[in-house]
Order: sequence, then C-alpha cells, then structure tokens
Amino acid sequence: MLERVNAGLGPPDPLPAPWAISAAGASTRDRLLAAMLECIAQAGYRDTTVADIVRVARTSRRSFYQEFADKQACFFALLTVTNEFLIAEIARRVDAQAPIEEQVRQAVSSYVTASERYPGLTLSWIRELPALGSAAQTVKDEALEAWIALFVGLTSTPTMAAAGVAPMDRQRAIFLWGGFRELTAGAVESGAPLTSIIEPATAASLALVTPRTA
Repeated sequence: MLERVNAGLGPPDPLPAPWAISAAGASTRDRLLAAMLECIAQAGYRDTTVADIVRVARTSRRSFYQEFADKQACFFALLTVTNEFLIAEIARRVDAQAPIEEQVRQAVSSYVTASERYPGLTLSWIRELPALGSAAQTVKDEALEAWIALFVGLTSTPTMAAAGVAPMDRQRAIFLWGGFRELTAGAVESGAPLTSIIEPATAASLALVTPRTA
C-alpha cells in the first residue's frame, strides 16, 4: 500500500470492511472478530464474555477455542486487523500529488471517517488495552510501528520532497500519533463527534510536516 503512495499512483479499489458477520463466505474467525467488535460496542471489552461473542457470531464455544486461546487473544486479533484496515484506508485516500495541506487534511479526515464507525473499539484501543499490562505490549508496539511507517511513507513522496519536506522522523511520528490518540479519546469520552478533532489534528500535523521558513 505505501509503495503505491510513494510512487504517486492512484488509490487501489476500496477495501472491504473486515468485520461483516453476515458477509457471504465469511470464515468462522472473521465472524468471531465481527462479533467481538459488536460486543465491545455494546458493553466494552471488560464486560464482554466468550458466551456473548459466540452468541452474536452464532457459533459454538468449541469453534471459538479452535480460533483463539481466550477472549484476550480474540481482542488482540481484532485490534490488529482493525489497525491494519485503518492505516490502509488512510493510505489509499491520500492523493500523493496534491498540495501538502490537502494531503494532510485527507489523511486526518480519512482517519476520522474510519474511526468514528466504531467509537467503542477506538476507546478500547486507548483505554482498555493498556490496562491489560505486559500481555498487550506486542500489540501496542506493532501498531505503533505501523503508524510510524504510514507517516514516513506519506511524507516520502516526490511531491513532499519538491516542497522541501523531509520524511518524518521517528520522534515526530510518535509525537503525532500520541496526539491523535488523546484527541480521539477526549472526543469519544465526552460524547463529541470525532469530526471535532479534524481542525486541531490537521493544524498539528501541518506544523510537524510543513518546512520551516528561514
């Protein structure tokens, strides 16, 4: 996906949502992940049980444990899949030949559009995952690296180079992602629409991307 961005190619075909319980041909694993997503939206991760998941997925406990060791493993798998989907959505929606300001706004707007579909899961990422301690560290680390790769890829295009923008370094990428997470959490927890973060997130992103003037 990032290779397409860096090459300035047009976006690929839209990605299907990875969590449609009733999707034709959906595997048992995908149905369980979709069910976990629905349960989190209704009750949060902590109050979701394996019984809830298999009921929503219309499958059995045996089928669940053939796919996942426990509820936590299912949760981690869901977070990984949705993070990959979110990053791919952003990458494909950014026009690598557009002006810098437009590219940044496209990226932020795409993030918001994809995230606001499932605010319960978004909040679980930010608030419930860290509460799982060291077991969640791999998930968090892999997600962070994926976001860093996205930010570096989006700032490594010919258009960015021509405008004097250097590929985003690791420190700025981490800073930017942390800001996105806190703005998102604040909006979700207060009941504000995620669209409310578009302007501040765009401004902050531009400040980290736009070349400094002499």
